[in-house]
Formats: sequence, C-alpha cells, structure tokens
Amino acid sequence: MMLNARNESKFRGEENELSRHVATVDQWTPRSIIVRSLGRTLRNVAIPTVLAMTGLATASVEGVQAATVKVAFSLNWTFADPKLAQKWFDNIKTEFEKKHPGDTMELIPVPGTYDDFITKLSLLYNSPDTKPDIVQYFDINVGQFAGSDLLSPLDDQVADAPWWKDTPAPVQASGKYDGKVYSVAQGINTYGILFDRTLTEKAGLPKDWKPKSWKDILDGARAIKKTSPDASPLYVITGTAQGTFGVVAGPGLLLSASSNPTIYDPETKKWVVDSKGIREVLNFYRTAASEGLLAPTSQIMDPNGATHPAEALHDHKFGITFAGNWIPVFWSKDICAPCWDDKEKTIGFSEIPTAEGQQPGIGASFNGVVLSMSKDPSDPKLAWSAIEVMQARENLLNIAAWVPVVPATASLKTDKSYLSMTQEPFQKAFAELSSSSRSMPSQAEFPIWGNAFQQATQAMVLKPETTIDEGVNILRSYMATQVGEENLETLP
Repeated sequence: MMLNARNESKFRGEENELSRHVATVDQWTPRSIIVRSLGRTLRNVAIPTVLAMTGLATASVEGVQAATVKVAFSLNWTFADPKLAQKWFDNIKTEFEKKHPGDTMELIPVPGTYDDFITKLSLLYNSPDTKPDIVQYFDINVGQFAGSDLLSPLDDQVADAPWWKDTPAPVQASGKYDGKVYSVAQGINTYGILFDRTLTEKAGLPKDWKPKSWKDILDGARAIKKTSPDASPLYVITGTAQGTFGVVAGPGLLLSASSNPTIYDPETKKWVVDSKGIREVLNFYRTAASEGLLAPTSQIMDPNGATHPAEALHDHKFGITFAGNWIPVFWSKDICAPCWDDKEKTIGFSEIPTAEGQQPGIGASFNGVVLSMSKDPSDPKLAWSAIEVMQARENLLNIAAWVPVVPATASLKTDKSYLSMTQEPFQKAFAELSSSSRSMPSQAEFPIWGNAFQQATQAMVLKPETTIDEGVNILRSYMATQVGEENLETLP
C-alpha cells in the first residue's frame, strides 16, 4: 500500500527516463508519463514495451483482426512495492494473452503519489489515443470520473459474475455513482488500532486493551507519554499532502466513529460542513496536539504517513496507532518491510471505539481498490474479459497479499490462503471490520470536501490554539468557494 519513501527517489529517476518517450498532450504536467514507446533502455524498470499508444488499437494477425486492451495503474501507490505492481500486471498480461491468442494487453504504469496518478490519469483521458480501456484505482475517485462521463456502467456485465454476487452490498455500493455500477472491487482497506504492548503495559494498560471511547484513547496516550517519553504516544494522520486517500485513513476514519458521521446528505443533496461529529474530530486532533501526544508532524502529515507505522511499531516508537490492514502484512515474508515473525506477541489490536461509546460501539471506514472500464473502450467484450481475468481467485489473493487488502468477496475473507498471510489476530480482525465499515460518498465533489476537512484538522495540529469554530469555518469557507454556499448544510 502506497509509495515507500525509500523507493521514491529511485522511481523519480525512472519517471524522468519515461518522460523521454512520451507524447505531448495539451496541459501535460512537467512530469508527464504518457507511455508511447519504452524501448530496451528501461529493462531495469521491468516495464514491458508499449507498442500502440498512437491509435493502433487493432492489427491484423494471420488474417484475424486482433485487438489491444490498454490498462492503466499506479506503479508506486497501490501495491506495497512497485516491483509487486509490475509483477502482478505482468502476470495478468501473460494470462490474458494466453486466453486470447493474437490479442494484446498494453500496460500503462503511472509513477508518483496517488494524487499524481489521478492527475495524470485525467490527462490520459484528454485524447482517444492515450485513453486506457481499463483503470485500477481507488473507489474514492469513481464519482469524479463517472461524473465526468469517462466511464462505462457495468450493471449488465456484473449481473452474472459469481464474484460480484459474493461481494457484500456495502462494497458493491462503493463502486456506484448515480445508481449505476461503475467499478468492481478487488479488495478493500479497513482500519483499526494497533498498539505496542511493551509501551501500553508499561503505562498500566491491560494486555488486550480495548478502549471504549475516544477519551480512553487519549487517556492511554497520556499514560504512555509519562512512562515512555521517548516514544510517540499516538499516531493518527492528517494533512493535505496525503491527498484524498489520507482522508479515509485519518480524519474521515475518526468521523466514521463520531456521533454524526454524515458527510453528504442524500436527502437534501448537500455537503455537511458542521455537525457534532465534525466538531468531535476537530477537538480530538486539537486535544492530542495541545498535550503533545501526537507523533511529529513530519510523520503524520507526510505524503507517505499511512505506511510509517510498519517500521515505527517494529522499532517500538509508536504507542497507539490508527492503522490500515496492510501494516501487519508488511511484516510478512512476502513484503518484509520490515520482517517481523512474532509481531502478534508484541502488537495488540482493537476496533476504533465510537466517540462517546455510543452504539454501535465501534466505527470504521473503508476504501476499495477497484477496476473501471472507460466509456467507449476499443473492444468492450475484450475489456470485460480482461477484468474477468483480474477478478480470478488466485489473482485476487495476490492482490490481498501484495497491496495488501482485505478481499472484497465474502468467501475469500475466510480463505485459508488469505488468513495465513499473517498470524492471528490481524487478518481475521481487519476482515471482520468490513461488515461494520462505511465507504466515503461517491459524489464527484468528495475530494473537495476531503481536502477541506484535512485543512481544518491540519490547522488544529499545527496551531492547537485554533478554536473549534475556526476549524469549522475553514471547512465551510473552502467548500463554499468550491461548490457554493447553497450546497452546504449544518447538522446536529
């Protein structure tokens, strides 16, 4: 999951190499990566040669009209390591081309952070010559692309797909926009609390600590600060540098466990910019920051902030951590970032409690790794066949191991292959959260709301003297500028 800091400089260099081979498109960024021809100079990147970005979507093969399916994906962000991303898609390409002799799958790996990827993906859609047929991304951006009329609805295709019928309704819903299915999930990220028992037990907390409210979390962090002053008592991310993905893993995660988790009101079709829930989240960040409980801002506001706990927990630097399901899998033999065989003895797990302990007692958000088909693909049936290949059991299990994610289908969540990726309690515990988690709104404006909420929570961390009313005003003002005051509302 996400670009590892130690790989970033390496792939910046590779991106510069890629730029020598790209075509110029209107409004293309300096770090453009439209792949027209990669040649043998990129053997060290292990990126396959791209043969047909200039409109050559079909070619004659022994008298049979062959076709090309173009697939765009994030090289650095989605998978735990770029090499795993390339390996997975290379396997898909081989399997697809074996299934369809003469046809070709053209891979379009896009380097950079997740927001870089979304920007560049948008630019690929500027021209029919560069438009992908299939894209792998996160469900938080489905509304953005579907709302811009760039995607094909998939309702007819998924109707008979066994894996779709095995996908829980909330996960299916996360890929819908305006009532239609525009993406299918390959796996989801869920979020809970990981805590270091060497620090929490020293602070007087029980071995299997289960906080019942946010006050319990803050009290636990306060105790750790007293007994382990060299460690960061509490780790929870925020900040606009993390892009839309960071909303789900940080402020949005807390909001899902608040007294009022509503972000978008479907009845009024307005965005919520003030509520008890929003104020609870702002107060949580402000309290933690003002008391010196948070990890350094250089970590919690870092673009790669969601991956830091893997190493920091291993090194006993974080006490209580809001973490995604991928962290324990990072310690597994498949990824080893870093390797950690007995982590279950040291690291405890807890669900995230609701703000005041109110029902249902826990709260959680999720986001999904999804596939979408572009509007008017070069060959719709062939493009859907490619998606079917990607949704095959073994390929989804590799996604679960290499991204890592919780499988989107109910049957794979209990599959022995998935559960064995790391030891108890982690795989099962994070998988069980999927039944109580909520996805972010599918509306196209969600990234705008998310950025505004990040601005507000970020202000609480950087300047804890900021009042809650001032934080709410940051959210409201930005949203009013972007979507109009008439599209905003306040809830209790």
